Amino acid sequence: MQVRFWGVRGSIPAPLNGNEIRNKMLRVLEFAADKDISSPQHREEVINSLAKEECLVIGGNTTCVEVKTIDAHLIFDMGSGIRELGYDILSKNKANLQQPLHIFLSHTHWDHIQGFPFFLPAYLPNYHLTFYSPHKELQTRLKYQQDFRFFPVSTDYMACKKEFVELERDQEIKINSTLIKHIELHHPGKSYAYRVESEGKSFVFATDGEYNNLSFDRIITFIDFYKNADLLDFDAQYSFDEEIEKVDWGHSSALFGVDISIKSGVKRLALTHHGPEQNDNTIRKLCANAIAYKKKNYKEHELEIFLAREGLTVKL
Repeated sequence: MQVRFWGVRGSIPAPLNGNEIRNKMLRVLEFAADKDISSPQHREEVINSLAKEECLVIGGNTTCVEVKTIDAHLIFDMGSGIRELGYDILSKNKANLQQPLHIFLSHTHWDHIQGFPFFLPAYLPNYHLTFYSPHKELQTRLKYQQDFRFFPVSTDYMACKKEFVELERDQEIKINSTLIKHIELHHPGKSYAYRVESEGKSFVFATDGEYNNLSFDRIITFIDFYKNADLLDFDAQYSFDEEIEKVDWGHSSALFGVDISIKSGVKRLALTHHGPEQNDNTIRKLCANAIAYKKKNYKEHELEIFLAREGLTVKL
């Protein structure tokens, strides 16, 4: 199983601004001040020796995650990151072969569907898109987003074959040998987490969920759902203080992500749905705090903690 992150922001796209780029350039120049940069080869060597955070950005696109198993091609949510995913899919299908894509939606808040109008495979007849969600009238919601009052191109102009599957409570979907389960999260308007199982590996996509003030029994259902996952993609938009202040806003923190991962026996925890107001340094500090929290409180447990960032591919 392969998981690739195409969008990791929450709420609204948040690209790097000029000041952030300038500060990054200043740090690179400072690092290179005493280095030999006289030739292209030397300059390449200097770039390659930079700290990872100077070479990479976390990314500003909203939520979209691609999962490939041995026999299924899955997409989770259609934030602005799905635009780049569309380009990638087309570049790998130059023969224009018939291609089925299975799209699972956590919910239809704008930051999780706003990229669909820019997903180029949807405009081509050789693509078959199957949409899955427990939300009712999903087709109507997507069509409404592209009403002429809000967008110049209707979904009627999208030439792909479209199929909509409304998931029932506790319904499991099997695509060839790949199994997908879902569970309702605590979020305004309802959001859903998904679990993918294939060849003995498991991935859980759990964005947009809040766990404060939930009953013990409800928390247990999430622990069971996340149990022994090889990778948990977890909503960590808030700091600990924000999580207390913004009750019922529907998001969680990295620290709670650590707690529930340990209780569930999760192997790897990817922190995602980064706040649009947070720059890369702020997000990295939240991750560092989560790692320190784990080391202090769960020394005897194995758990890898890292940031979900655009372009990151994780093989399970």
